[in-house]
Amino acid sequence: MATDENAPGAQGGNPADNSGGAQPPQGDQGASYAPQGGQYSPQGGQYTPQGQPDANAQQPQGQYSPQGGQYSPQGQPEAGAQQPQGQYTPQGQYTPQGGQYGPQGQYAQQPQGQYPQQGAYPAGGYAAPAPTKMDPNKKKKIILLSSIAGAVVVILIIATVVINVINGSQYGPQAVVEKYLTTISAGKASEANKLVKPGLKKEQAVLLSDKVLKEKNTRISDTKVSKTQKEGDSARVAFSYKLDGTTYDGTLTLSNQGKQAVFFDDWKIDKPLLVDVAVYVSQGTEATVNGVNVDFGEEGVLQAYPGVYTVSAPDSKWFAADDQQFVAGTGSKASYSAVELNLKPTDALTEEVQSQLDGMIDECAKETSKEVDENCDMDVDYVSGLSEVSKVVRKVVEYPTVTVDDTGRSFETEGGEIKYTVTGKDYSGKSVTGDLEARSYWTFYGDITVDGDKVVLEFW
Repeated sequence: MATDENAPGAQGGNPADNSGGAQPPQGDQGASYAPQGGQYSPQGGQYTPQGQPDANAQQPQGQYSPQGGQYSPQGQPEAGAQQPQGQYTPQGQYTPQGGQYGPQGQYAQQPQGQYPQQGAYPAGGYAAPAPTKMDPNKKKKIILLSSIAGAVVVILIIATVVINVINGSQYGPQAVVEKYLTTISAGKASEANKLVKPGLKKEQAVLLSDKVLKEKNTRISDTKVSKTQKEGDSARVAFSYKLDGTTYDGTLTLSNQGKQAVFFDDWKIDKPLLVDVAVYVSQGTEATVNGVNVDFGEEGVLQAYPGVYTVSAPDSKWFAADDQQFVAGTGSKASYSAVELNLKPTDALTEEVQSQLDGMIDECAKETSKEVDENCDMDVDYVSGLSEVSKVVRKVVEYPTVTVDDTGRSFETEGGEIKYTVTGKDYSGKSVTGDLEARSYWTFYGDITVDGDKVVLEFW
């Protein structure tokens, strides 16, 4: 390309005058990048070989001029500042103080600690560093570790979700109550006693047995948890169940005792689900409940799980009673009435009393003295016409008839006949023997005490 001798900088003038480069052809627009040390001109400048600026390149606004030039805002030159015609100054370049700009786009002098002009590339152009290849084994190791770490995170997330689900479905307050109610409804009283300890003495827990809940129609069914409320380590669970065709309700409170098996909550029911069964027995304290003979004690109250309880006379041949049914439910429909079990003596009891009385009479009749056991009522103290009685022979003609009262607690007799033959001396001292007038009335009274199979009579 021809060079204009009169153009500024054609002969390598002073860098301060921005001279020293050949001018590219007018009208070329757009930046181009040339190898072999070409200078890159941003903002639409033309690439000039060997780092020469383009004389026709447009000057961007607000540029610094290399080598001592003044900054002109908005592209206006400062008064007194020399602007090389057509010289391109890279936008936003910083010229180090006192540095000389060289013809090849290089700084002739770099002050210590200063950076070269931003955006200027050395001769030969910019060469990107060659990419470094990673060791395949190291790459595999990184991939493996990353995969393991990701898998661990996924496993932890899944484990947390699973633990939460299991904790709520199997170890939460609702699950604990459901298991408890299901155990009772299955008639497994002994297992229910382990889930929630009744805290009763052995003789007070006689109704909390599998035998009492043996029959299916005596147990609760269709158990459901209707509502659960949690507040900290406390919970309240409302439930319902069916019993003898009626739906009953109730609530149980629970406390969180901490953790079990490391991860799961340990909820415990505070109090067992028990109902008072009060029975008044007319004779004694024993009765049969669902076929099991139990003793209600002096208070006449035993606790039981919700259920239908048939109260009958004790398992004894001495008494009988009409069966009484008690539905032990909870909640708003619970009944708190007592069962009155009126025992009536059986014929067997009357026969037993009669037999015992007859036996006592026979023993008394064997005596030949004037006086015998006071219960026998067979003494002969005085005989008219005799000064003394030395021997009495007693013969039972007819035994008195026993009648037991309606409670089976006492008896009395009616009728009976006994004859006496006495031997003694009259007033003249003569020994005589004779029959006394037969005694045709004979009455006995007494109490009846039944202790199991044993009947004890106590005469008045």
